[in-house]
Amino acid sequence: MGYKNDSTHWGSRITLAGLTLALFPLFFIGGPDWANGLFYEAVWNLGHILFFFLITLLLQPQRKLGGWRLATVTTVVVLVSGGLIELVQSEIGRQIDWHDMLRNLVGAWLALTCLSWPQKKSPAVWLTRIGVVTLLLWELWFVVAIGHQQGQITRQMPQLYNFAATNAQLFWNGNVQRSTRFADSVGNQFSLQVNLATKKYSGASLNNLASDWSIYQNLVLTLFNPEQTPLSVVLRINDRSHERGGNAHEDRFNTRLVIDPGVNRFTVSLADVQQAPATRLMDMTDIRRLIIFTSNQATATTVYLLELSLY
Repeated sequence: MGYKNDSTHWGSRITLAGLTLALFPLFFIGGPDWANGLFYEAVWNLGHILFFFLITLLLQPQRKLGGWRLATVTTVVVLVSGGLIELVQSEIGRQIDWHDMLRNLVGAWLALTCLSWPQKKSPAVWLTRIGVVTLLLWELWFVVAIGHQQGQITRQMPQLYNFAATNAQLFWNGNVQRSTRFADSVGNQFSLQVNLATKKYSGASLNNLASDWSIYQNLVLTLFNPEQTPLSVVLRINDRSHERGGNAHEDRFNTRLVIDPGVNRFTVSLADVQQAPATRLMDMTDIRRLIIFTSNQATATTVYLLELSLY
């Protein structure tokens, strides 16, 4: 029996070592980039929890440490190693994400909880265990919430944006916010206020959107200009291949829209969008970004987006 138990023990450790070694390069190779969606990134980030869970199980620090020393030393080691990983990632083109440090700790603390589970512990230890499990559930809920949000974005088609969304920053980059101004011009309750500055490029970028436009023929957008003079903006649309291929101006769709005072409704042919890249067809099943922007305008102003949909 002892021989079989030893074989099982070493077999488990070899499996853990293999999984850990297989996961480690993924900190530096592969993974999401700026062109991936939020859900893919959220799922990928769970790998931090998995890796530090597995490596803590593999090293079994409870064999040499106990009590507060076990928790303290493990926490310090994970923080230092996680920080070094983030610094190395910043040198190879990835952004530092300090939230990953928390995910690392959740993985290690969860492993300590599993390793000490058979032992009878004080109420304080049980509270700690509950706290660790709560952090894990919070991380999982974060992924589920993003998945639910992405599902809603798909289900709301042919609308590209839900103007009732309370936090526009979850969908847009730029100085934008939900507003009620001029929305009733098109029968809506809310509009999107886009504040335009005088810098070289200023506008709003919708980068959290449904990507498959292939079954539609036109894009419709309605804008309200509250000023007394026309405003010229550029509408830009690009697919994921464009962003991974150098962002060349001739590889995307650009058109200038002149917004007269009051309500302006524009219809853009998606056939023109598809044919806009100079050397290829845009992938209408994988649209990545829609941008409305100005360039070097003389004075700051505001425009209101009232409608954004496909048909």
